Amino acid sequence: MIYFEIVALSFFSLAVLLITFILIYLKIVNVQGSKHKKWKNIVEILVRDAIFNESADPAHMHFPINHRTSILLKNNRFRNLLTQELLSAKKNMSGTAATYLQKLYLQLELDQYALKDLSSKKWYVKAKALQDLGIMNLNVYLSKIYRQTNHKNELVRMEAQIAVIKLTGFDGLRFLDVVSYQINNWQQIKLLNELSYLPASNFNGIEKWLLSKNDSVVIFALKLVKSFHRFELHQQVVDCLAHSSDDIRYQAIMALEKIYDESTSSLLLRLYDQEVLKNRIAIVKALQQIGSEEDIPALISFLAQEEAEQKRMLVRTIANISPTGLNQLLLLPESNIAPLSLIIKQIEGELES
Repeated sequence: MIYFEIVALSFFSLAVLLITFILIYLKIVNVQGSKHKKWKNIVEILVRDAIFNESADPAHMHFPINHRTSILLKNNRFRNLLTQELLSAKKNMSGTAATYLQKLYLQLELDQYALKDLSSKKWYVKAKALQDLGIMNLNVYLSKIYRQTNHKNELVRMEAQIAVIKLTGFDGLRFLDVVSYQINNWQQIKLLNELSYLPASNFNGIEKWLLSKNDSVVIFALKLVKSFHRFELHQQVVDCLAHSSDDIRYQAIMALEKIYDESTSSLLLRLYDQEVLKNRIAIVKALQQIGSEEDIPALISFLAQEEAEQKRMLVRTIANISPTGLNQLLLLPESNIAPLSLIIKQIEGELES
């Protein structure tokens, strides 16, 4: 009997402790929520006043900061909230509003915290600092940012590389001269996206990057040629078709589709038999855009050695090049035999629809 009383008392004590803990936790959450709401209001007023400031002299603008806000800036959570709001606003602003946001960021000395984080041994802290400095367009720290473009951590490298492009435009690509690590596909996508916001420019350096010992630099250079239609680099891209890397040859084929001349299609056709499957597919797709009737006999000759899916691509390319292409296919003895007969009917149906 005593044993059961002890057990019951223990359970009762635990229940009281649990309820007390829950009540204390809820009170803390409510206090924090109320505090965060007040901080949010202060931050929104600061950011709004910066965006809609009517001062005629941005260079000498000084924002009034009350004592309470100055004290709050020493609080990490408040400072992080303010920093994120400023960065978020800056991403969506340009002109005078963007300049005022930058001025406020500097006046509050938030850049000093970013610089401190830039020296952190934690890669994610360093990467965030680089991102912040880039968004805020702080050219004064360009040399510090540039040093990180060849950092051993790929995310730190990526943020540094994007930041230097934000700060200096196409000139920021000079990191390609010295980068020793591979620039992965995701990094290349991010860099090209950043460059897409800039006015097209005949920037220098691609010729050198096409000869780089770093394969990823060559691949990225070929993507630059393709994206910015650098016709004057046609021969240098053609030279890349002799590269030992399948991926580089693939990107060269893709680039030539955008900067082709009268010799490009016949050149690609001569390489067809020597190429790996991925590159043969790329050649056939490119010829849909740049091929001529003179290329059709060569394309027809490839049909005998290919599997059904590749045959379909060849037939589609032949049909796209010229309306007479399918007529030439129908003259082949095997045009009445599957799978070629079925493929021809399918492509004819696509053209009619």
